[in-house]
Amino acid sequence: MCEHLDGGILLSRVARECGMSVSHFARSFKASLGVSAHRWLVLRRIERAKELMLATQSPLSDIALEAGFSDQASLNRTFRQFVGISPGRWRRELAER
Repeated sequence: MCEHLDGGILLSRVARECGMSVSHFARSFKASLGVSAHRWLVLRRIERAKELMLATQSPLSDIALEAGFSDQASLNRTFRQFVGISPGRWRRELAER
């Protein structure tokens, strides 16, 4: 899943590749990692976006796509929900340190 953060990951496909039903995979994933597969994926995408903001000066629209978000608005909304501030503000505050 880590190798495909930037693409469409379907839980059904991952479950099938693991030889499990979707429900069994979802339960097993949460039991193993403590979070749902979807939440885990979102958190990994946020971490990838942070890495890209640290390492590049790429526009947030490009970073959003490379991290697996559908667009910059999706990155902004999700990042703010999980981190508490917008990605632009996060980047600016980090640059000021």
